[in-house]
Amino acid sequence: MAIWTLLVLASLLAQREQLNRNASALARIDAVANLKKDMAIRKWASGVGGVFIREEHVPSQNSLEEEERFTVKPGTDEQFRIVSVTPIHLLLAIQETSNRGFGHKERLTSNQLRNIGNRPDEWESQALAALSQGAEMVTETQPKKGSHGLMRAMLPMKMEEECLECHRDTLVPVGGLRGGASVSIDLNTYRTAQEPTWRALQYWHGGIWTFGAATILLLHFFSRRRALERLYQDEMRRENEMAFGAMAEGAVITDAEGTILWVNDAFCTIFGFRRDEVIGQNPRILKSGLHDQDFYRQLWHNLTQNGHWRGEIWNRRKNGEIFPEEISMQALRGPDGRIRRYISIFSDITQRKKAEQELADYREHLEELVRQRTEELTVARDQAEAANRSKSTFLANMSHELRTPLNAVIGFSRLMEKDSSLSSRQQGNLEIINHSGHHLLTLINDILELSKIESGKMEIAIEEVALAELLTQVVDMMGLRAEQAGLTLRLEMENLPAVVMLDPVIIRQILLNLLSNAVKFTPQGEIVVRAEAVATGDNRVDLSIAVRDSGIGIAPADCERIFSSFEQVGSNQHGGTGLGLTISRNYVHMLGGELAVESAPGHGSTFHFTIPAQRVDTPQLPARPPEIARKLPVDRRCRVLIVDDGQAARLLVRSLLEPLGFTIDEAANLAEAATALSKTPADLVFLDWYLPDGQGIDFITRLRRDSIDQPRIVMLTANALLEAREAALAAGADDFVSKPFEEGDIFRAIEQQLGICLSSPGNENPPPSDIQEFSRLSPETRKRLTEAAISLSATEIEAALSQVASENPRFAEHLSALCRDRHYQTLWKTLGILDNEQ
Repeated sequence: MAIWTLLVLASLLAQREQLNRNASALARIDAVANLKKDMAIRKWASGVGGVFIREEHVPSQNSLEEEERFTVKPGTDEQFRIVSVTPIHLLLAIQETSNRGFGHKERLTSNQLRNIGNRPDEWESQALAALSQGAEMVTETQPKKGSHGLMRAMLPMKMEEECLECHRDTLVPVGGLRGGASVSIDLNTYRTAQEPTWRALQYWHGGIWTFGAATILLLHFFSRRRALERLYQDEMRRENEMAFGAMAEGAVITDAEGTILWVNDAFCTIFGFRRDEVIGQNPRILKSGLHDQDFYRQLWHNLTQNGHWRGEIWNRRKNGEIFPEEISMQALRGPDGRIRRYISIFSDITQRKKAEQELADYREHLEELVRQRTEELTVARDQAEAANRSKSTFLANMSHELRTPLNAVIGFSRLMEKDSSLSSRQQGNLEIINHSGHHLLTLINDILELSKIESGKMEIAIEEVALAELLTQVVDMMGLRAEQAGLTLRLEMENLPAVVMLDPVIIRQILLNLLSNAVKFTPQGEIVVRAEAVATGDNRVDLSIAVRDSGIGIAPADCERIFSSFEQVGSNQHGGTGLGLTISRNYVHMLGGELAVESAPGHGSTFHFTIPAQRVDTPQLPARPPEIARKLPVDRRCRVLIVDDGQAARLLVRSLLEPLGFTIDEAANLAEAATALSKTPADLVFLDWYLPDGQGIDFITRLRRDSIDQPRIVMLTANALLEAREAALAAGADDFVSKPFEEGDIFRAIEQQLGICLSSPGNENPPPSDIQEFSRLSPETRKRLTEAAISLSATEIEAALSQVASENPRFAEHLSALCRDRHYQTLWKTLGILDNEQ
């Protein structure tokens, strides 16, 4: 950049100098021209002998005062004087005029002075000397303070014939140097005239300098960038070479013909070659011979067409060892698109192949182990399924074999209770038989219930439940047992919603189990059932129920063990299977809660759980109380066929139904049943499951398929498993009753299947005396008692009975017995509720 600036500046200065020289040359030309003009005028004047001029125009010259003067009068009336002027005076006059008008300084000078004013100055003396030596003209540019300088010029004045008249005294011969005509011209005028040119030159040089500077900067920028790129490329090449050289994978670079140009150290290590042994060679020296030509042809086709190839290949080391390698090859193309280089990166995968083979062998070994284990598990599963089937079969058989005689024991003991001729001792023995039968039934039911839970076949039936009524019913059911044990049983309820969505059967079973244990393990004191609800949002509540007793308590170490199956704490004097708490905890789990216990020996126990429930703001209307049971009319005698191989079972059902007016037929097997139905069609068939000549469900299937008459069929069997009920209903049975049954179970089935209503114990028509006693009560007491009976709230009923007791104690005790025994139909008819709603 500095050189360019100096070059432009030098050019500008040279142009300036040239302008100066041009100005000086022009000034010299003008000076010489003026002098030659003056000399020509003088020569002309000398040739004509002089001229006359008006007196007022005569220059101020002392020598002219002696010249001849004349008065002339031209054609006009004006008169003026003229003076005769010599050629020299004429020249002086012209020079004077030129000096005034054009700024030139012209004069005549000589070493032979006639006029002191024409004395030569230093330059003029030097110029005269030069002219005397033969110079034709002397010019020189001289500096001038405050100006661009002066151009001075002098021409020689030779002695001529015409000059002798005036200058003879100078003794200068004709042709000799008489003096010189000198002129001085200021160069400012010429320099000023060149200023536009000078400015234009400055602008041009400025533009040229700018263009050149920009060009230089661009060239510098691009050259610098190319230099940096070359430096970067060199650095990258060195780094790549270092990276390739340091990497564990082998690397090789070949040209377009495949000649090896470079390899890294890993290549030499893997193949065993020195670098100088492979540089310039073709990679064919590495071939193993395991791949055919098609393999290499496809490889090179992909490499040249796609620009890359990756795969596994077998190559040969220098020592001849063949080994596998994983290789990635890339084609590098030049700017013209042609392939210039090939670069290959590879790694020795011998160890990986060995590991893969070992893994494959191990996987095959594992697959064999898995296959063997699968076979073992299959056998174990089959055995487990067989064991489960055996268990189910055992439970079904056990249930059937135990329930069948138990059905007779409980059923006939109930029939005997109606015999008023029994003595008190016989009544006590009968009560023991009945209690033992129900205890045995409870044990069987617990085992079957646990089996259903463990098999996942227990289903939850969510429905609308009136909590207060449900809790009251459960407490009432256990109230008699608690009273017989000398215990106080209380129910506390707080913030309970009227109706929630729950499974009432499961809730009732949980509470019955907990209360049964509480009564069993509480020698004296009280049992409290407390229920409360806490709102959790979205119309849901958390229902908390606790059963607290003042019994013997449980040791902390046993608080968890008591929830295990068949586990009992303490002595066995209380009996039981040890399944009640297990079943209850599983039930609570199914409802989304957790059953826990807090207890200490001698301080009683508290079993509690919390379950979520959906609150119902608009419950459905409760069903109407059932109609009063009645015996069949004389003209409506239904025929019932009892099919059972047990005579006791047939006799028990006959004993229940014949007094009500049913016509009873019996069959001990399926063949007798088919014969009986073919002779006289039955309205209802009670059918056992297992019979000597087949199963009851097979008989149902044939009957539904082949028979024209289709009686209602109720399976009456000791097989109480859920699968049995589902299978019976699927085969075509209309209902299912398990043995041992209560009278109400038989009556309910008949009512549902035949559409008739039967009288059952505890629901007989009340005697007229009870109705009369109710009518004698005060209107307020009757109204309160009626409302309490409809609500079935134990608290309200107890309060209403207290009010009745104040008016009629014996009638209040009778009504209390009806409520305690749950003879609600008799109670409702006594109070006229059923009559009012019909």
